[in-house]
Amino acid sequence: MASQSPLAPASISRATISFLLSLYPHTIREFYRAKLIAKSTPKAGPKPGSKQSTAKRTNEGAIEAEVEAFLKLDKLRYESIPATLRDRAGVAAGADTSKDAAKRPSKKVKVSKNDDASPLSGAFLEKDEIVNLMSWKLKHGSHRPALMGMIRSNPDSLVKSTTAIAFSQLQGALSNTGGEAFPSTPLETLTGPLRGVGPATASLFLSICPCHAPSDATYNTSINAAPFFSDELFNWLCLDKYPHDFPNSSNNNGGGGEGGQRSKGKSPATKETKIKYNMKEYRELWEAVRELRGRINQIPDQKEGLGEGRGNGEGGNESFSVLDIERVAFVIGHLGVSGYDERMEEASTMGLLDGGKVDDDLGAAETKDVNLGRGKRKRG
Repeated sequence: MASQSPLAPASISRATISFLLSLYPHTIREFYRAKLIAKSTPKAGPKPGSKQSTAKRTNEGAIEAEVEAFLKLDKLRYESIPATLRDRAGVAAGADTSKDAAKRPSKKVKVSKNDDASPLSGAFLEKDEIVNLMSWKLKHGSHRPALMGMIRSNPDSLVKSTTAIAFSQLQGALSNTGGEAFPSTPLETLTGPLRGVGPATASLFLSICPCHAPSDATYNTSINAAPFFSDELFNWLCLDKYPHDFPNSSNNNGGGGEGGQRSKGKSPATKETKIKYNMKEYRELWEAVRELRGRINQIPDQKEGLGEGRGNGEGGNESFSVLDIERVAFVIGHLGVSGYDERMEEASTMGLLDGGKVDDDLGAAETKDVNLGRGKRKRG
């Protein structure tokens, strides 16, 4: 039976998280397409004339090309750059001990050096990577071209050395405290010398830092790595701006509904409430994500054999990472373009619905489709 408030942070289930993750690829594509269409549509309306249809086709082609380019950035952010960082850190994303794996040649990792010619140890970001991450962030949220100029002005050597120090500090903090310590030191390390990097952008860099358990070198998504300070994640977990149920549900009671009260007892924020993107708010988000993942990752899977699980679990429970939670929040924030209605109709024909809601069977079955894959100058 589904929860009375299936999208509320305090009651969202593992099945619902898996279902929402399966909607992310469609959601991000349609979100960015709608954004480009709105940007390209003249406020005065289309001009009459015989060239209108040709211009429309040209515009549609340009929009699709931009959408595909953005999806490549999205893959860089969630898959390619994190994988590169794991290679640099020498951290395995799950040990492959098969004979075939032993025969495969190991991937060569590029070794970078500091200004004093000493090689960098551990994970670090290069300048072109933080440029791509900033490009993704600006296209993903509000466009602020001044930030891109600041990011591009950072010397490559400074980017490498600063991110290497911050990642090492984060790994040390997580290893020593079991993932409970707020990463104030690595955040300050990034926001100090790097231009255009405020708490939000610093959190983006830290969110892809490879983390591993002190006992071995296996990438461990159960460690509470730093979440990205995204609008959708903060609106969902800290401001309670989003409805607690799916659209068109008879139980849709909006924010703060039954079963979805926030643990701190705060009232839902109004639409006018603006995010300040400061360290105080990020600390609140950190605690909220830690609380949610602590609850979700301890819940046993409800169903078995209804689809491959998500996360880092072995033969049973899956472990949802901070990147998973971030994408779930994005889908919740943009349900209108998520393809939710179509998926629910499909599920209805399969007999996987219970009272018009997503039940545990649906959530488990849908995991098969998950695509893995500001101040003066410091805000951002």
